Parts: sequence; C-alpha cells; structure tokens
Amino acid sequence: MAKFEIITGKALKSAIAGRGKAIATFTEREHQLAVSALAHLGDHNDVIYVQALYDMSPANYRTGLRKWFLEFGKCTFKANENGQGGVFVYAKAKPSNIEGAMEIAPANFEKATKEKDTTPATFSTADYLEKVVEKLTKEEADIRVIRAVEGALKVARGPVVVVRNQKPLPTAAEKKADKKADPMQAPAANSVAA
Repeated sequence: MAKFEIITGKALKSAIAGRGKAIATFTEREHQLAVSALAHLGDHNDVIYVQALYDMSPANYRTGLRKWFLEFGKCTFKANENGQGGVFVYAKAKPSNIEGAMEIAPANFEKATKEKDTTPATFSTADYLEKVVEKLTKEEADIRVIRAVEGALKVARGPVVVVRNQKPLPTAAEKKADKKADPMQAPAANSVAA
C-alpha cells in the first residue's frame, strides 16, 4: 500500500498546475537522454546506456521506449522468458538514425506509429478459413466440421467458376435496391388481369 500524505485545497491545485510543466520537462529530458544513448550506441557499439535508460524508466513507459530504440538504434531486444523486461543486444547490420530519433520523442512515438497504421487490412477469406481449420484441428473438434471448413477453404482458394447463362449472385447493395418498390407502381397482387 502506498504511503504518502493526501494533498488538499490550494496545495492540490498548485500541485496539479505544476504537473503539466513537470511532464513536459520529463518528456524533453527523456528524449535528450534517449538520443544521447543512441548516439553512444552508434559511436561505440555499446548498448549500456540504452539498457540503463530502459531499466530505470517507469514500467508503463518501457514499451514505447523499447519500440523507439528498435526503430532508430542499432539494436535488437531479447525479452525475458517471464515476459517482464529484457536485454538490448547490439545489431551490427542495422543502421542508426539519429536524425529520425531527434524528430519524435519516445513518449510520442508509440502513439504516432499507431496513427500511421490505421489503414484497414484487406480481408482474405482463404486466410481466415485456414486459421479456423488450424484452430479446429488444435482443439480436436468434430472431424465432420473440420472437413466442412476445409471444403469451404478449397472453394475460397480455387478459381472462380461461372456456369454459362448463370446470373452472378447480387451484391448487398443490389439486394437492398431491389427491395425498394416504386411507390407509383401498384403491387402485383392488386393489378387487374386483362
């Protein structure tokens, strides 16, 4: 349990007002330290400061910092088996990009990359059905269901076969358009036979 004094009144107001300045200063200072660690890595092929900065950073900040180092530095990251933390390793073949690192702070990097990756992925029926077959097989589902999905997968992978004189299935937009009847036209049940 945390042990600290609860702030009230004007002290709380001034503490919150000062927090914004402290956060801005933290981001700027952290950016300076991170770029300096990358410069040391580029000059000396040594990850010591990259690792030290990562280790001393708050846990909720580490993921963005790690991604930033991997993007701009000559290093890779080997995660611990328990999933907590890890070790940076020098990567000779990777280029160092100090200019790119100067453009964006580690605190803003993860958000900026998420904004760039907002393009929707194209859906592939075959890929989806392949994953379903793998999961059903892994979970030892009913073999009849697995075979049925495999059959659907063969259809999805196979060539599109159109039988002569067969109308293609209507799209959802065409179905919706067909449902809207012309208000000036009488329904077929009300028409008079001649």
